[in-house]
Amino acid sequence: MATFTRVNGAGFTSVGTLYSTSQIDAYKLTIRSTSDGNNTAVDLRSDDGEVEGGVEQLMREISPLMYYADDADTGVVHVIVDNHANTAASLTSRIGQIFGTDSIAELGGQIAVTAGTPVQTGDS
Repeated sequence: MATFTRVNGAGFTSVGTLYSTSQIDAYKLTIRSTSDGNNTAVDLRSDDGEVEGGVEQLMREISPLMYYADDADTGVVHVIVDNHANTAASLTSRIGQIFGTDSIAELGGQIAVTAGTPVQTGDS
């Protein structure tokens, strides 16, 4: 029986690197306000859970596959989105139209998942 030795690897399995195995990207969104002249973070908790609140409007606009808004006054939201229709520049523009802010979207390089509350789905 002949044996074959594999000499080439997959090329996308290095630890410490964020890979997408489908056509998705991870972004860190930072919602900031320039209305006070300080370019400070928007506290997204101020209208948490409200109909037509800031987070609801943002999620409706960008339709992420998954998202997490930090429970802090940092204005940070982490999203997983389809990369066909989204770039850092397009997300930054769309965020600015919702919040009227000097917000930014940065392509993610790492994702941290910690134990805790299970992922909430739309039907829970």
